Amino acid sequence: MKPNIPFFTVIVLMFSICFSCSDGTNHTEDPAVVATNLMTGNKPTFTEGYVDIDGQVLHYVEAGDGPLLIFYHGFPSFWFSFFDQMVEFSENYRVVALDGLGSGRSSKPDELEPYRIESLASQLEKFARHFIGEQKFTLIGHDWGGALAWAFSQSHPERLDKLVVISAPPYNQLLTLLKDSEEQRKRSSYMYDLRDGPGNQAVTENGGQRLWQGAYADVRQSGRLTEDRDSLFRQAIAIPGAVNGGLNWYRANIPPVEEINDRDFWPSKSARTTVPAMLIWGEADLTFTGEFIEGLGEYTDSLVVTRIPDAGHWPMIQQADRVNSAIQDFLQTTPD
Repeated sequence: MKPNIPFFTVIVLMFSICFSCSDGTNHTEDPAVVATNLMTGNKPTFTEGYVDIDGQVLHYVEAGDGPLLIFYHGFPSFWFSFFDQMVEFSENYRVVALDGLGSGRSSKPDELEPYRIESLASQLEKFARHFIGEQKFTLIGHDWGGALAWAFSQSHPERLDKLVVISAPPYNQLLTLLKDSEEQRKRSSYMYDLRDGPGNQAVTENGGQRLWQGAYADVRQSGRLTEDRDSLFRQAIAIPGAVNGGLNWYRANIPPVEEINDRDFWPSKSARTTVPAMLIWGEADLTFTGEFIEGLGEYTDSLVVTRIPDAGHWPMIQQADRVNSAIQDFLQTTPD
């Protein structure tokens, strides 16, 4: 028998009281894990854990058995942004979603070096090795997690079976767009505005409430974000250091436009991936210009583009069924 909504809300609030440890993580039970198991009736059971990689502690959630799928979220979010995919694919796969460095219950270092994309890629490779050794896995990333996923597939193609990216270009393509496209610079101006000054104050005060309100506005309007699930995103953003940790991704990897040079591109300016890749794109997403999709062929040897109508920057939430179906079809396709 499933609990009613008031009971569900009480349980989530009970577990939302947590403490911060010296490593920047919270080791009480994640309220999003509690909520997930309530919503799914504990079938399958979602569990959480922590792994220490080079002195940084990463929090993760997993369920299911089978081939490994690793999910890497973007900003401002945490592992729960893949709730619908985790539930769907846990029936036939081992699904693991992590809180990226600086977010959720993972470590939130102040220094920028751990956030550099080459450091995150190395961390991700060791994270995967913790679960599967030297075997291959499928990587699914959204937003910043998607840009990282592209870079990982360029630098570690031998580790991946397939790559799925939602709402993001490759990191090296993004730097090219920032240099060459005035329209992309306008759309990406927030990457600079939020780092310090009034913009930073606006998104960090009151536990990041304004950031939470703005980031998920389109998802709420789509009707796909219930009040209870929305509150979980609010709690994750409000964890001390989570907003600043997310902004450290920008500080570490997006130089001022006039200072971008060939040394900033990683793995290199012309790096491409040999891994079979799929881009999932919400047609109402205004984060990037259409130039990026048109130019993706320069960065991958095997590409499928799946466009999702009536979705913006969060298609895996706004149109979960369509996204799940697209991923399922892609995973079952044998490369030529």
